Amino acid sequence: MCIRDRIDLGKINEAENILLDSIDYTNNNEVIEVALFYQYLSEKDNKFLENNNYTKEEVLSGFKQLLVQSGYNNLLYMIKDDE
Repeated sequence: MCIRDRIDLGKINEAENILLDSIDYTNNNEVIEVALFYQYLSEKDNKFLENNNYTKEEVLSGFKQLLVQSGYNNLLYMIKDDE
């Protein structure tokens, strides 16, 4: 089952764990794959996320952590943050 399918079935935390448990933060392709995961999640509405034990804040936080851990923390300024 692909990551998008897991998300669509509401298995968001499972999908995230699969990606983050095996990511090599020095591998650009893997970093892009996780970035696309968070981008896809960001397109989901709040109701869907909440029904599946996730929030928009977690999406943003996860993406920020990805940037920092992969050495792209200089891009954090580009993220619209309502905090």
